[in-house]
Amino acid sequence: MQTRTALIWFFVVPMMLAGCAGQTTDPRQGGLFSYNPDAYEQRLRERQYLLDQEEQATRSIEVEQTVLEAEKISRAQEKAALEKQVREFNASMNSLEQQIQSRQATTEAQKKERQRMLAEIAALRASTDAAESLEDAEKQRELERLEKKRDDLEREAASLMLL
Repeated sequence: MQTRTALIWFFVVPMMLAGCAGQTTDPRQGGLFSYNPDAYEQRLRERQYLLDQEEQATRSIEVEQTVLEAEKISRAQEKAALEKQVREFNASMNSLEQQIQSRQATTEAQKKERQRMLAEIAALRASTDAAESLEDAEKQRELERLEKKRDDLEREAASLMLL
């Protein structure tokens, strides 16, 4: 019986211990003897690398978000400035129209010129309304063009009033 016990200890126990030593380097999945400090350190470095990559991606997204928010604020300010400019333009057009309508035309030529100017003011108003649907840069260019045309009309109206 002692030889049998010795044989069990000699063959069976090492076989069982070998079964405990798994092929994996993951200590959660391995057996009693599967702990490998080098594999553990390697897995730790890989996970740290992945974590660093994710943190870098997060920082990149945060920077991009900050830039986009700043751009949004800038565009909102540009839009507000353009809207103010449009309001001022409309107010000046109203003033010009009132000036032209308040002046009495004495000659037929002055009456025709007055009607032409009033028609141009109406066209400028329509162009201003159409410019509302344009993008900010296009709206700015269109507004500048309309302001130039309004200034020309104001000069014509002033010269008409002197006659």
